[in-house]
Amino acid sequence: MVVCIIALFVFGILSIFSATHRPLFKEALDCVFRKATLRPCNTGLDRRLKMLVSVKVMKRNEGLGKFINKHFESISTLFTLIFIGSIAFTGIGLYNFWAYGNCNGPNTNAFCPLSPETYSGTNPLEWLFPPSPGQVKMVPFEGLPMKGNADAQVKIIEVGCFTCPYTKSTEYLVQEVLDNYNGADGKGGKVALYFKYFPLPTHNYSFKAAEAAECARDQGKFWEYKDLLFKRQLECTQTPDESQLLQHYKGFAADLNLDTTSFNACLDSGKYTQHVQQQKQESINAGIYGTPTFFINGKVLVAPKTIEEFSAVIDAELAKAK
Repeated sequence: MVVCIIALFVFGILSIFSATHRPLFKEALDCVFRKATLRPCNTGLDRRLKMLVSVKVMKRNEGLGKFINKHFESISTLFTLIFIGSIAFTGIGLYNFWAYGNCNGPNTNAFCPLSPETYSGTNPLEWLFPPSPGQVKMVPFEGLPMKGNADAQVKIIEVGCFTCPYTKSTEYLVQEVLDNYNGADGKGGKVALYFKYFPLPTHNYSFKAAEAAECARDQGKFWEYKDLLFKRQLECTQTPDESQLLQHYKGFAADLNLDTTSFNACLDSGKYTQHVQQQKQESINAGIYGTPTFFINGKVLVAPKTIEEFSAVIDAELAKAK
């Protein structure tokens, strides 16, 4: 029965693309139906599959082939349970994404490839088969806020969302990169860091946070404001309404000794709304599917977890420049 169930799913999928597998799908369907109605399977499909798999494996490894032949039913049961579990977890992830905007459930900082707005398109396959980093195209970085040496050998573009916990979770790595390659003063180093906005609608107030950062940039305090946005991210995203949130953002400006009159006018007027929208669209056009995404001299890293991931690419780029 277990073998026929596996065959039913496998041949069912293959039959969509290949007519030669449709008879096998029908055979597996008949076998499952008979077993479900307490009748014997009269096609011999399970025995043929057992022989086919065992012989193919035995050609490469005789001992393993004999083992599979002897325990074929148990192995089939194990794979069936794994398959059912995968379907269940996929279903839970899709429900969480629908209900909470995150495939891992509410109040989580785990990476979810379904989160970015890239998946708001009409092609449903994009939800199930997200692109790989190799398919992401370079984004424009002219005019972006920059930290470090503009003539540095390595240019890093961080594409992130100020209200995204995944982006926040890599900020300590970004700082470690700057410390390692630019030194404590951050000047005359080997790395230039740029930041590009990719506000996501699944994260509360992400667009307004980017606008506020741009208003702070007008007064030369973008990076300090960026640090505050991430430091107090949870407080801001849990704010119940936008008017109260704006008071937080204006308070950050005061904390940094900005000209609050100018900052408040900038934020209230929506001066940079179109600019943020343009950056968002450029990120979508590039095929970015996870925040944060980093470009290191054009090489793509999506949600890196360790400093070694950064260092491997940066060191390779510096070696090429010698």
